[in-house]
Amino acid sequence: MKSLLYRLAAGLLLLIPFSPLYADDHEKLKVLYMGGRGHDSPGYEKFLTAFLADQGGFDLVISNKLDDLRTGTIDKYDVVLFFGSGGDFTDPAQEKGFEDYLKNGGGVVGIHATDAFKKSDVYWKIFGGQFIGHGGGTFPIEFTDTTHPITKGMKGFEITDESYRDKFHPATIDKLHHLGRINRGNEKHSMIWIHEYGKGRLFSTGLGHDEKAWSNPALQKLTLRALRWVARKPIKDPK
Repeated sequence: MKSLLYRLAAGLLLLIPFSPLYADDHEKLKVLYMGGRGHDSPGYEKFLTAFLADQGGFDLVISNKLDDLRTGTIDKYDVVLFFGSGGDFTDPAQEKGFEDYLKNGGGVVGIHATDAFKKSDVYWKIFGGQFIGHGGGTFPIEFTDTTHPITKGMKGFEITDESYRDKFHPATIDKLHHLGRINRGNEKHSMIWIHEYGKGRLFSTGLGHDEKAWSNPALQKLTLRALRWVARKPIKDPK
């Protein structure tokens, strides 16, 4: 009997070193989606749900409830993804929960999301940019940094979209790291950047107005890489 117990114990000990590795490599990233304020949020929800399901490794929760940004709820997620325009915080606890989440190491991805929460100085400061206008049509995007994990190995691309222009928050303008810009005539402004805020990471792009943009393979690659980068996971490209 003792011999059997020893063998069982030895077997369990052999499994212990591999358990953390399995968790690191195979646990799904929990993503909280915050949309519903403007643009085609239902369409983007449908796209994102299918896209992340195809990639695997994501647990996506669709929510348009601002109270999910409160401390105690938002902390359950590896990444919060904001899409679209409009909206305002309805309780200071929502704004504080969002800021504390990022300061404490959370990850945030913004797709076409700088024209939102425009009464909130905190949201503007975190995102770095706030929408002031846009052009449109088909235009080229060129990368200003091709060494960053999100853009490494990528080439410039054309996209049919809105060319969001932003004003940058004076408190964080020098803390943004710009990755890409529009390059069309006099339009040469940044449209892709990252921001390390406290212990957290943010990725923001003005791209992503509608299905024409979402179906662009380059934007899909940027989105997937950004989700993994802000969560401090190894970069992977779309399947």
